[in-house]
Amino acid sequence: MAGRRRLREEIRQAERMARAIPNAQQRAAALTDLAIEVAVGLGHITEAERIVNSVTYEDDVVRNGRDFSVRVLAEQLVVVNVREAERIALTIRTEHERDGAFANMARTLATTDKRSAKRLIEHIGMDIIKENMLRDLAKGRL
Repeated sequence: MAGRRRLREEIRQAERMARAIPNAQQRAAALTDLAIEVAVGLGHITEAERIVNSVTYEDDVVRNGRDFSVRVLAEQLVVVNVREAERIALTIRTEHERDGAFANMARTLATTDKRSAKRLIEHIGMDIIKENMLRDLAKGRL
């Protein structure tokens, strides 16, 4: 119990340090990196979700920093826990970020877990991309 409490406090301390970064883009990147480390390295997926859901960054390239951070977390988590990565990716609000996350996660799993890759491809909203990816998966070219 004390170890878990200490670990949670260390995560919160790292989060406070990341939030203290003055540059918004660097702050968002630091929070996203921390969330990946917490989820993949430590296995605290709900804590990582809480961190990425708090990212508020936008610029000319990144329209929604929260969605981008959630996408990056899901793409990194897919190698450790496919179902959790899928659940997290479904919370992405912008369609192009969500489709991109599912496409990249499917590509990651294409050679090792075709069934999961196919399930992830089925979440893609754009039919032409979905059909092309399913065809490529079947032919072993994904």
